[in-house]
Amino acid sequence: MPIRFVYVFVIVMFGALGILSTRLALAATSGLAGTWRGDSVCATEASACHNERVVYYIKDMPNRPDLVLIQADKIVDGKATTMGTGKWQYDRVRSTLEWRMPKQVWLLKITGSRMEGTLKLTDGTIFRNMILEKD
Repeated sequence: MPIRFVYVFVIVMFGALGILSTRLALAATSGLAGTWRGDSVCATEASACHNERVVYYIKDMPNRPDLVLIQADKIVDGKATTMGTGKWQYDRVRSTLEWRMPKQVWLLKITGSRMEGTLKLTDGTIFRNMILEKD
């Protein structure tokens, strides 16, 4: 009888651990995954800057609730052209996404299904403003 009890106890515990790990994995997702579309608008008169329609494809990073993977496309003549893909910092408390590069920083604030933010140069100049809506 005690062996049967131990066997049942072990099975129940493994089942409970499986449910808990599934719930924790779901809780670790950002809620940002999906397709986001909008406009990236020049904030300067720089000749290299052009207003763009953009599409951001966001994926959660396994076991990294502090990161998301973003593929950024611009729409030119109705066709998507990938500008790049990178790992962005996700701050759940501040509801922000940030991507730091040597000479510039993207910072986006998330409010529900909308993101707004800027591309700022190291000297503090805001180079672009961006607004995205989730599909």
